[in-house]
Amino acid sequence: MDFNLKTYKRLKIKYYLKTINYFFFFHGASLDSESWIKTEQTLVKNKLKYYRVFNTLMTKTLNYSIFKNLTTLLHGPIILINSDHLKLTPKKLKNVNPLVNLLCLKLNNKIYSRKQIKNIKELSYIENVSIFHKSMKA
Repeated sequence: MDFNLKTYKRLKIKYYLKTINYFFFFHGASLDSESWIKTEQTLVKNKLKYYRVFNTLMTKTLNYSIFKNLTTLLHGPIILINSDHLKLTPKKLKNVNPLVNLLCLKLNNKIYSRKQIKNIKELSYIENVSIFHKSMKA
């Protein structure tokens, strides 16, 4: 196996998709280096982990995964953001940078769109299932 930068990036994307339970897909505009540095600084200041991926590599990787339908959303560089802190909310993520737009959320191998995220109050899978169960009883 030839191990170069492309294979490393592809393996890192696969790692994100397979092992990390929840992370956010953000559409990053084609930022110049100065504005990207400011975006990186705000991400680090908010204690967020991120990985920036370019469009072609992300679409090729997603085409061979269970998230194949997600490729229609991708148009430009993608930023994958996650955090170890469980108190991460979409409102906090909006304050990162106005040039970075939220696409969707991956939570326990399910993809949620922007509109579906508004209905999620907590990022805990168990709490969301219990809320769903309570709503089915009523």
